[in-house]
Amino acid sequence: MPLKAVLLLLASVMSGAADAPSPGTGGNSSAPPPAVVLQNARSVTTRNSTGGIQRLTTIPTTSAFAQHAGGPRATCQLTADRDDFTLSNGDQVPKGTVVTSNYLFVEGIAAPFDIPPSVLPDDVLGLPTKGPLEAGTRTFSVFCDRTFYNINFRGFIEVPLLDPLFAPRTQLEQLRNDLQLLRPTIFTNPIVDEFGGLVTRYPTWLAINPDAWRTQTSTPRTYRGATLFLTAQPRQLDFIIEFTPNPDKPSTPFRGIIGCIPGEAAVDDGNALPAFPLLPDQTEPGVNGSCMWTPPGPGTVTITARVTYDITFYVNGYTEPDNDYTWTSEPTTFDTGELIAVNTTP
Repeated sequence: MPLKAVLLLLASVMSGAADAPSPGTGGNSSAPPPAVVLQNARSVTTRNSTGGIQRLTTIPTTSAFAQHAGGPRATCQLTADRDDFTLSNGDQVPKGTVVTSNYLFVEGIAAPFDIPPSVLPDDVLGLPTKGPLEAGTRTFSVFCDRTFYNINFRGFIEVPLLDPLFAPRTQLEQLRNDLQLLRPTIFTNPIVDEFGGLVTRYPTWLAINPDAWRTQTSTPRTYRGATLFLTAQPRQLDFIIEFTPNPDKPSTPFRGIIGCIPGEAAVDDGNALPAFPLLPDQTEPGVNGSCMWTPPGPGTVTITARVTYDITFYVNGYTEPDNDYTWTSEPTTFDTGELIAVNTTP
């Protein structure tokens, strides 16, 4: 080949090599990496007091989580601040990649701070926050795409305890079923042991066993990260009295409700609540005041105690009154009779 042709071929090869990209450079190194759009969904991660977590992705449109940052279709963006930046789908992208993704909400102070923020929500600092249920909130950390890097963190939001995603009131029926109250029992007057029954014209003290007069609590339930339970606090004690006279010795029948404790603090003596007092020797038949009734004649009387409770619904320490609840003792029946005076004087 002529020397001139060889020189032209060499020049052509060298020119092509200069125009080709270097291996491994990814083309023009000054161009930014391509943007990434991830088709994920918003999610909410709740945490309970024992460390259990639950991730929720079906979010009502009226929830604060759905409305955050402009509505459920709003997305967030971040720019990778390092090479091999890991996305929520597991891919790694180079520094400078613009990522479009969705918001994530994690309960509590979940951001991986190098230095803690100077202002934290009150409940994280342990300040008292109890009050009406309508005023209660839960703190969530907000992230974009995932929770791994500081750059993903978007701040905090306070979400009402009654947010449609939490809906704690939907658990009330189950909590009511879980509330197993100690049933009251009727106090037996000492005269029954002495004479075998209640005595005509001698007053009967109406009382229950003290153990039943106390605040009782349902088994706590954890629902979507919140601790729920009911408390039952006794408020009122009444007695239902049904007296049936002996037809051979007729007297006035009686059926009625006798009030006993109308809400004030009750005092017991270890056996009876209210405490058994010193009773008069004789009283007029019928109702003789709070917690006291006198048989009008021979027959039988059935006594049933009725306790009315104030029910309170607790959600993470915030409260709401529920419907009152009434619980009764087993009906207890006593014979009633007359004392016969016997003259033992010689």
